[in-house]
Amino acid sequence: MKKLAFVALLASALGALPAAAQDVGVSDKEVVLGAITPFTGPAGILGYAAVIGSQIAVGEINAEGGVNGRKLRFVAEDDNYVPARTVQSLQKLIDVDKVFAITSASGAAHLLAALPTLEEKGIPSVNPIVASLASYEPVRRTHFGIGMSYRDGAYEMTKKMAAMKPGLKWAVITQDDESGIDQEVGFKKAAAELKLDVVSVQRHRRGQTDFSAEVLRMKEAGANAIFLATLPAMQATVVKEAKKFGMDPVAATLWLSHIPPFIDLIGDAGANVYFYDFAPPFDDPALAGFQKLARTYANPSDLPKMNRYTVIGYVTVKVMAEAMKQCGRELTRRCLIAKLEGIHGYKSGLMAPISFSAQQHLSAMTGRVVTIDPKGRKFVAQN
Repeated sequence: MKKLAFVALLASALGALPAAAQDVGVSDKEVVLGAITPFTGPAGILGYAAVIGSQIAVGEINAEGGVNGRKLRFVAEDDNYVPARTVQSLQKLIDVDKVFAITSASGAAHLLAALPTLEEKGIPSVNPIVASLASYEPVRRTHFGIGMSYRDGAYEMTKKMAAMKPGLKWAVITQDDESGIDQEVGFKKAAAELKLDVVSVQRHRRGQTDFSAEVLRMKEAGANAIFLATLPAMQATVVKEAKKFGMDPVAATLWLSHIPPFIDLIGDAGANVYFYDFAPPFDDPALAGFQKLARTYANPSDLPKMNRYTVIGYVTVKVMAEAMKQCGRELTRRCLIAKLEGIHGYKSGLMAPISFSAQQHLSAMTGRVVTIDPKGRKFVAQN
């Protein structure tokens, strides 16, 4: 009898406890999400815009009741685009803010520095900025990305440019890092398939500001088209330098420069620059509803800082929230990762549908060509 009484007492005590311990960052009332991104510096235009998008999504989701009754709390850290700071910021989010998941981990090298910790602790992360394949091949168990790879983007853009502007002599200039080399690989693959005339291939170091020698070599090689596998500031410098040397090249690049400040940065030299992007121009009518959301949930002072990364930051949180909803009240990191792998054809209404799988953690998307309207000082989609 004493044994039976003890068992009954133990069962009663256990019944008073929660049915299952919650993962870190999850309580009965909230889920804590964290982000690491540059707010300032050369990449600050991109990173902070993504944070604004995440804040808009959090505001909208919470206004609608949260995720299965839990409100989202969002904490963002500025890493100044320095990998060591990324790691420090991640540790702060883990130790101090007790985050459940990560919605951004900065740039390519920065994410690679953070991934060992994210994987060791099983923390789900979805990144709206990084498309370098080193972050996705092989598949990282806890990490996902919104968009398409730089390699695939460069491949598709080169094919489109070959169709739009046949018979050109191409030069390619590459920033010597993961993102630049991925683009160079995609360009070369398409160029080989289409038998394009590639007369110059050059690489430059990160932070380089003088491109006169590289542009002179392009001119001497007879190039009249340039694929820019580098960051926006360097792209503008190369195109302007080409103008100084009497060249008027067609220039092709990816979405990194599809941001309003680039129009001011490149000025009149941007009339013949083409961009490939899976997100629409920010003035596109398709974003009218999103613009209204932004005016409702973003800080008014942040509205002028928005760009295409704001859209992707918003979609990132929405996709994560959709996966969390599918977990129900028993929300765990393991469940979130499994549900993210099951996302198929998610429609944000802002970009192409998003899909993941156990074998594919970077969403495969398609894009279109965008150019600059110099008079209207805006981007315009070509197809």
